Amino acid sequence: MKTVSGALKTILIMVGLGLFAGPAEARRFDMKSERFATYFGASSGVTLMSDYAYGQAGGAGVSTDQVVPYNLSGEFGVVFTGEAATLRLAAEYVLGKTMTGVKGLNATGTEYFEVDSKAGAFVPSVGLEAPMLKWADTRIVVGAGIGVAAVSLDQEYRMTAAGTTALGVGNYTEKASGTATAWRAYVGGETHLVDTTTINCEIGYRSLKVGSLQSTKDTVAITGTQTQGTELLNSDGSARAFDLGGAYLSILFRFYL
Repeated sequence: MKTVSGALKTILIMVGLGLFAGPAEARRFDMKSERFATYFGASSGVTLMSDYAYGQAGGAGVSTDQVVPYNLSGEFGVVFTGEAATLRLAAEYVLGKTMTGVKGLNATGTEYFEVDSKAGAFVPSVGLEAPMLKWADTRIVVGAGIGVAAVSLDQEYRMTAAGTTALGVGNYTEKASGTATAWRAYVGGETHLVDTTTINCEIGYRSLKVGSLQSTKDTVAITGTQTQGTELLNSDGSARAFDLGGAYLSILFRFYL
């Protein structure tokens, strides 16, 4: 009986709390008055990389059969929003499609090697957005940002017997890093999604031109001996260079606090 009585007492207390407790007032979202948000998102787009990371480093008269077709990126950061502009502090990782089994062929089509290539960049940046059109829960903006990218390149070469005979090297791995200035410009639309969360769509252009890279690994490559700290070269002696930039489309989610 004591157990039943105790259970009944608990139920009555819960019912009483439900009757007398007022409903919680949800925070009303008004984009014009929101001032701070965290965010994350991703993008994909065309790339200007082509085969510049490996296509000119395979020896005289050797060409490769694949180019990098697109970039991907992931991004997170914070925004501080005012009436006239929004300050955007971002950290983004831009990655060219990882290439595997790219063949290096001589003029007659003889395979000299296969190469796997991965190029990416970590880009902290600062940017500004200015609204073109504004409503209570939607806005259209133009924006731009600039940052310094930490770039990395990892490549693994697997030589064929014909390639070793012609080029004088066996299997090897290239690792290199560098820095580059990165900037982007875009047009974006932001609209209320749920609660205090918005969804953003951006269409823009990113520039990330890598003018040179320094080897981070001692190795003997087709282009010659590479030691840590020396510049990564092409077969003609020029600096290894490529552009991770290009047009892109991104989807972002902002969480206003």
